[in-house]
Amino acid sequence: MYAIQDAKIRRLTEVDGLSCAEVEVQPGNAGDPLLLVYVASTQPGNSLEVVRIVRNHSDSAIDWYNNNMHTAFEEATEAAFENSEGMTVEEDKARFQSELFSFGLLGPTLQRYLIGQA
Repeated sequence: MYAIQDAKIRRLTEVDGLSCAEVEVQPGNAGDPLLLVYVASTQPGNSLEVVRIVRNHSDSAIDWYNNNMHTAFEEATEAAFENSEGMTVEEDKARFQSELFSFGLLGPTLQRYLIGQA
């Protein structure tokens, strides 16, 4: 299970034709990579859903310019939840989403940005 130390919205963007918020997630466990999580509003019901996850293996002390054009950024949407102990992929994804959306004011802020656009 990925522990969240901090999460903040970096920008609004588009992923596969969906209006998304790019959320930077700082790991709570040593050795876990920083994640860029893309959240979109889904239809019907206008609920929030994680649509893409990118692992960032760069070192911010060296890679301070935040260049996402190199191999430090790894697409991890399919693999992010496949190695959880005692949980199905769907259960692990639901748990991560729940913890992410309940982190501070992130959930209400995402709803205001994304559902207001829907």
